[in-house]
Parts: sequence; C-alpha cells; structure tokens
Amino acid sequence: MTALETNLFFRLFGTPRELLSKADSDLARLTDALAQGHQREALHALMDCSITVFHTGDWIRATHTDHRRASSDLATNSKCLRMTRDIANAAKHGDLTWKPADFETHGAVLAKMEYKVNRRSPAFGHRIVALTTDSTSHDVLDVLRDAIAEWRAFVEAKGI
Repeated sequence: MTALETNLFFRLFGTPRELLSKADSDLARLTDALAQGHQREALHALMDCSITVFHTGDWIRATHTDHRRASSDLATNSKCLRMTRDIANAAKHGDLTWKPADFETHGAVLAKMEYKVNRRSPAFGHRIVALTTDSTSHDVLDVLRDAIAEWRAFVEAKGI
C-alpha cells in the first residue's frame, strides 16, 4: 500500500474548510431529520454535527499552528462555540440533560437540552432546545448554524 492509500481518512478532511463542509452536511441531516420527525436520526446527526463543529478548533490548531492562540481565544470567548462544546459532550453520552454539578464542574454554559414535539403536528414539529445556565433558551439548529458561521468567518479572515 502506498502512503496515500493508508491515509485516505486524513485526506478526506485535509483542511478546516473541508471539515466545515462536513459540518454543513451534518447540519442538513439534522434539519431534515427534525423536519421529518425522525428522532433517532436527529440525535445521531446532532452528535455528528456538534462534535465536528466543536473539534474544528482542534483541527485548526493542529494544521495551522500560527493560529493556535487566536482559535483558542475564539472558542473560549464565543458563547455559541462553548454551547456547541456542551451539546457535543451531552450528545456523545446520549443524554440531553445535565446535572447542576456537571455544568459547574466543567464550566458549561448549557444547563440542559430538551427534545420537543409539537403535538398538533408531530411529524413536522420536532425541535431540540438548549437551555443555558443564564436561563436563556436557544434552538440548537440556530446554535450550530451560528457556530459554523463563526468558524467559517475565522477561516476566511485568517486565509486558512
């Protein structure tokens, strides 16, 4: 096997832009699953999208070492990206709830998430809502969309 054959996975996500493209696809899957009322598929796409978005910062730091500090600062200072971190951690454990001790210990901004179904139109009324420690409520689709946009703006500004 050649080196290219053994590193095909790495080549799939060779740049932060390619990783953001994957995040866009994951978000589209999540949006479609919620629109169709497919809860299991929505939760799978939620996990995929949030983990991809959260780890975009890691990818930037690994592939563009000259932007380590700036990407860390963005991830630390952006409520949206911190919420995405919390969504990823909750989703990967298969639990959309947090105990108060969890968010205090981990510095989380997310208190819990709720999967909501509109009883009048259950097939088309599915949403995932993030409730934060400052008592605000956010549609998870908006949070992920905004987080992708923040990373994309960073990548564009830095010419990555």
